[in-house]
Amino acid sequence: MSEFISVDRFARALLDGIDDAVCMLDEAGRLVFMNRASEELFGYSEEEFRGRAVFSELEVSSEPTPLRRERKPASIAQERFFGTNEARFRRRDGTVFGARYRLTPLKEAGVRLNLLHLSCIGPCADRGGAFDTESNLRAILDTITDGVIVINDTGIIQLLNPAAERLFGYRREELIGENVHRLMPSPYREEHDGYLANYRRTGIKKIIGTGREVSGRRKDGSVFPMYLSIGELRQGNRRLFVGITHDLTRRKQNEEYLTILSGAVEQSPNAIMIADLEGRITFVNRAFSLLTGYTIDEVIGRNPRLLQSGVMPPGIYRRLWETIQAGNEWQGEIQDRKKSGELYWALETITPIRDGSGKVTRYLATQRDITEQKRDKEALEESEERFRQVAEMVGEWLWEQDPEGRYVYSSGSVHAILGLKPEEIIGKRYLDLLTPEDRQRWTETLPPPGRVHESFYKLINHYRHRDGHEVFTESTGAPILDDQGRVIKWRGMDLDITARKRAEDALRLRERAIEAASVGIVIADARQPHYPNLYVNPALSRITGYSREELLGRSLRILQGPETEEDAKNKIREDLKRGTGCEVVLRNYRKDGTPFWNELLLSPVRDEQGVVTHYIGIQTDVTERRRAEEERHELEIAKHIQLSLLPKKPLRLPMFEVAGICVPATHVGGDYFDYFHYDENADIVVADVSGHSVGAALIMTEMRSTLKAETRKTPDNPAPQSAAEVLRALNHLLYEDLSAAELFITMFYLKYDFRKRRLRYANAGHNRALLLRRGDWTCRELDAEGLILGVKRDVLFEEKSLVLEPGDRLLLYTDGVIEAQNEQGEFFGISRLCHLFTLDRSDAPETTIRKLMNELRTFCGKSEFADDITLVGLQVR
Repeated sequence: MSEFISVDRFARALLDGIDDAVCMLDEAGRLVFMNRASEELFGYSEEEFRGRAVFSELEVSSEPTPLRRERKPASIAQERFFGTNEARFRRRDGTVFGARYRLTPLKEAGVRLNLLHLSCIGPCADRGGAFDTESNLRAILDTITDGVIVINDTGIIQLLNPAAERLFGYRREELIGENVHRLMPSPYREEHDGYLANYRRTGIKKIIGTGREVSGRRKDGSVFPMYLSIGELRQGNRRLFVGITHDLTRRKQNEEYLTILSGAVEQSPNAIMIADLEGRITFVNRAFSLLTGYTIDEVIGRNPRLLQSGVMPPGIYRRLWETIQAGNEWQGEIQDRKKSGELYWALETITPIRDGSGKVTRYLATQRDITEQKRDKEALEESEERFRQVAEMVGEWLWEQDPEGRYVYSSGSVHAILGLKPEEIIGKRYLDLLTPEDRQRWTETLPPPGRVHESFYKLINHYRHRDGHEVFTESTGAPILDDQGRVIKWRGMDLDITARKRAEDALRLRERAIEAASVGIVIADARQPHYPNLYVNPALSRITGYSREELLGRSLRILQGPETEEDAKNKIREDLKRGTGCEVVLRNYRKDGTPFWNELLLSPVRDEQGVVTHYIGIQTDVTERRRAEEERHELEIAKHIQLSLLPKKPLRLPMFEVAGICVPATHVGGDYFDYFHYDENADIVVADVSGHSVGAALIMTEMRSTLKAETRKTPDNPAPQSAAEVLRALNHLLYEDLSAAELFITMFYLKYDFRKRRLRYANAGHNRALLLRRGDWTCRELDAEGLILGVKRDVLFEEKSLVLEPGDRLLLYTDGVIEAQNEQGEFFGISRLCHLFTLDRSDAPETTIRKLMNELRTFCGKSEFADDITLVGLQVR
């Protein structure tokens, strides 16, 4: 067997460079190879001892070794490594030394070998000291950051280092003896054995001796990019392949990020320029060339002053440089000159670029062309000036208001209409000039000023003249919008119709009652096909979005849409056909296409002969009422689900007891508590999700699921061992959902080893827990540094610990407890809570919590609270 096996020069050089004594033995225990460290240790050269039995001839121990007993090593499938043994060996000069050794069985193509590692533990003066073989070998392998995998010519894995284990997620014993295609994704997995067979058959090298980018497959099934270099080793007639793997995931991510960043800069609509600290341009994007007319080659290395127009005050450039050289950002409007000589206005921002140490290395400048905006602004100012000139020549009251309805301009005609001078109404809201009745009517009827974007025409306003008499005007106005469609001002006129109004009062009395109604009112002609509208009130226009003109002469069927209920439409048709009244709730659609629930009441109007001539329709938007009813039902269900997720009863164990309660302020809330034990440990958590909505309850539920998953992980993926690790893991997993929902979580987390009575805790911005020692009459607050969950992705949390003694008690709570108020506005407070907690020390936690809740209800004077209430108590036995 020994004659058949050889060690090639590469492997020999590698093993000779190791300080540990390493020997290769055949199945019978005869020496095949020994490195230089072994030669120094035993005093024999490899040529002298090759083919001789190491243990039979050199071991001094009275206990026979596995090879001396002629026992073959256990199969690889049953025992991959032998345990570490100790023995004494005799050197060539007769001296005896002690050593620890380990035999590692190897098998290749039916040939059994044994790798012998020795580390001297006795006198080894001849070697000048030896290192522990196992520790030294592990240290060597651990220093290799790239994965190393050795396979035979049929693809069976012979060796891999720890870096390869980490890279692919397998343990060494899971891969030794397995085909290397296990580490490859399809289709390479299915094709790899064919590659090796072709190489064995033809000897043609394709990737051997080279390197390339490939894909690897981890144990969890994930595929990742890596760089693979393959080399070939020969041991006599035996062929091995060594693969060196380097994970390219981070590099690929960086490349993709740089590609995206570069594309974003190049495709930005704003001109972008980067200059060094001396003011030399080092980069410009495509938008810069389009804006200025300069090519990239024409500006690289030049100073940005080539864009200066010569018309800007010199002080602007001086203040610009002072600002950015001080490390601050500068922004302002600046007029520059293009290559063609044309002037343009730009909104420019210059920001210092800093390196990792905070040192400014370059300046980033962005320009947004605002030339057209400047021209439009100048044109608007010119138009406004003309408007004011015209206003002085006409008799109507011309005015301008800001978006909130405050007068910013008034013509002199206001004095003839209201008896007020223009300067007396500047800054006042138009509602301030109306009579109290009219002010209330418009306040209730019109949406808030910021939500109105449509013109109005001939609105009737009711004012009180300075001398006390009533004034009615007909008001028309239109919004002035900016480029983004936002209202920047209102412009309009009021026409005095007081005389006409008085003549029409009698007629308008009935009409105003209808016009002022908050529900939509319509009168339809029953004598015409399709029941065209003869009259609609403003409320109907407000509800439907259609103007009065758009509704008149048309049927209310224009409000029906694709999801209007057929049953409702059929009922309306049948009742109209019979000439009877109709009452129905159906889905209608506004002019802008948004649906709403319409409570429709139709009443017939008959003439003297009893013939139906008209229909009066009353329409009420009940969308919010219907939605509230549906949401109330859903919230009740959500409340039951939420409460079902909390612990149902106290946790009672021989060495401690814990109990808790949660009382949501509304149907659903964001408070959460839990406790559970495993092995000799118990975890207790109290948390508060911001808000009292279904969203907060959903986040609470997700947090509970994530917490359960984190504390119940598998042996391959162990759970966090500390309270701080739990908080950090939860923050990392929930960060995106919390950011998207604009919510955050405060949490206090405890881990209690009830055998050692050791309590470890961490805090994420939550209320401090209260500790009451057995012999103390005051509470101690427990706290640890930590940011609330959901603010930053990666957060480190402080963890503290202490030892609890029998009789010690602990109370956790949410801010709804101490922030509860009585009728006088007094807070319940932490002092009151501490005092009540110190009473009745003999009570069980469940009794203590019940008493605290009774005290809280008595203090507030009601059974419902403004915020969620959560209490958790622990008592050590």
